[in-house]
Order: sequence, then structure tokens, then C-alpha cells
Amino acid sequence: MRDRQRENYSLRTLLVEYVYFCAIGTLNVIIFFGMYSVSYSIVGEIEYRAASAWSVSYLISSIISHSMHRWFTFRSISPYGRSLVLTMAVYTILLIISTLSQAILADRMGFDHLAVWALNTAAFGFLSFIALRFIAFPISDGTISVRERIEIVKLGRRS
Repeated sequence: MRDRQRENYSLRTLLVEYVYFCAIGTLNVIIFFGMYSVSYSIVGEIEYRAASAWSVSYLISSIISHSMHRWFTFRSISPYGRSLVLTMAVYTILLIISTLSQAILADRMGFDHLAVWALNTAAFGFLSFIALRFIAFPISDGTISVRERIEIVKLGRRS
């Protein structure tokens, strides 16, 4: 079954997943931006205000993103714990790089923190997609439809 899924995986499938990733990502970005805005206003006048707000918001929204991409983007049956650890590893690497970018561009060089936020979000979004597809939710693990997953959840609640 898994070999057949790999054989049927094409560039078209990857593009469809990227469209889903962008749609789900839009919702995640709205959540992330809301958390960033609140964090930025709460943090006060610290030296690395933008970078601090970015990193806290990024971490929390990464956990939310994992679940949404697992269910809707990749429809993955990867073991939950493994995919969460790999997702967080990917997001942690990107968090470090993007937080440095936020700190340098917004906090040190004085560029508008929202413009830097938007630049980071766009730049690291595509990198996230590629890393998640091939590391956290590999094709070899297989997929499940959202409908099938909901049925499994319903059956689990009944027992």
C-alpha cells in the first residue's frame, strides 16, 4: 500500500498539498499574528521586544499548526508523537533563524517590525512546507481522508 502511495505521488499532488498548506497556513498566520500583536503590546519596552513577541507566538502557533497540517494538509497517518517531535524540530530550526532575522532587521536595524514579520512569514512558510512534507509527514507513512479520521475519532469516543 505504501509503495503504491509513493508511486502515485506526483508534482500535481505536491501542488495540491501546497494549496492546502497555504489555505491552512492563512488561518494559522491569522492566529499567529493575533498572538504576536498581543505579545508585542504586553512585553513593554524591552530591548528585543519584536524578537521576544515573535518567538513566543511562533512556538504556540507551531503546536496548533502541527495538528491542522496533520489533519488537513497532509492527511497523515504518521504516529502523532513522532510527527509532533519532527514538526517541532523543523519549526525550532526555522524559529532560531527567523527570530535572529526579526532581531537584526526590526530591533537592531530599525525596520518596521510588521514589515519584517510579513517578510519572515512569507520566506519561512515555503521552507516549512517542504520540510514538513518530507520530514515530519513523509509520503511513506501514508494518508487518511479527513472523513475516515473523523469516523475513527467517533468510534474511539463510543468505546
